[in-house]
Amino acid sequence: IAGTITLTPFAGCVKPQRQKRGDADMQKKERFTARKLAIVGLLSALVFVSSWMQIEVGPARFHLGNGFCALAGLLFGPLTGGLAAGFGSMLFDLTNPAYISGCLITFATKFVIGYLAGLVAHKGPVSTKKDILGTLAGSVAYIVLYMAKSFVEMYWIEGQAMGAVQVRLVAKLSASCVNAVVALVVATLLAAALRPALHRAKILA
Repeated sequence: IAGTITLTPFAGCVKPQRQKRGDADMQKKERFTARKLAIVGLLSALVFVSSWMQIEVGPARFHLGNGFCALAGLLFGPLTGGLAAGFGSMLFDLTNPAYISGCLITFATKFVIGYLAGLVAHKGPVSTKKDILGTLAGSVAYIVLYMAKSFVEMYWIEGQAMGAVQVRLVAKLSASCVNAVVALVVATLLAAALRPALHRAKILA
């Protein structure tokens, strides 16, 4: 009987403790999710705004958007960077009648910039060398995808003559290479400048 009396309150004490630990874990996961969503939202807004910082020369468009796509990945890793790059760029397309029809393709191609930049930069300790390689990887992959998409769109969908398609592809490639160089400079310099402050603010782990 005595054993039963001492065991019952002991068992009753264990359950609330386990429940409290479960509640704490659940709250921690919820905070983590909300924080990640907030970061993705903020970075998407930066990508969107930077995409409007542009100069149009004929069919070519020079802008800062790709630099911030890569920056998102350099600072916060592949998935967060990829989502921010994709959503921010897709939102830009949705606000421009000339690009609305290709907004989903834009999401996919710009996602690649942020994802690859973050994937390379976050393999082991971060460094300027990895930032450069990551930005280059993302930019080159984007150019390949963008040129392939442009060729299919102009030649197969619009039915343009091959000569006209080649001329436009050369112009697009030239602009894309310039944007890649701009992205490399913008992303690597800003990443080096912002990381210390973000670490001090405990935004970066």
